[in-house]
Amino acid sequence: MKKLILSVAVLMGVSAANNTFANDNFNGIKIVEINAEATELQVKAFKGLKFQLTLDNLDKKTYIAIKDANGNVFHSEYVSKTETFSKLYDLSALVDGEYFFEVVTGKEKLVKNFQIATNVTRTATAQ
Repeated sequence: MKKLILSVAVLMGVSAANNTFANDNFNGIKIVEINAEATELQVKAFKGLKFQLTLDNLDKKTYIAIKDANGNVFHSEYVSKTETFSKLYDLSALVDGEYFFEVVTGKEKLVKNFQIATNVTRTATAQ
């Protein structure tokens, strides 16, 4: 329980300290890069609504899920015990809305919220 509370506190501290979005708005996705040493979790956004999840030193079987604000699961998988897990996820099939990324290892649960929003630019020209 102490480890969970410590992990959540570190994650909240890192999120508050880095409460800035990446310089580029990758096709509407807004993901703050996370580097939480206690959990050894990293999330990095790429162009084309893709992001890479990296987890280090997984000492237990880990559950990974992408869910919407209502808790509907769009992707889930289990990862075996490993030194390093890294995977690129493509979110281009998801519609605009609020989502969260959930990682559960043993009794630890980390949640990272993100939003997908389509930006439309309208222009007019006169001839």
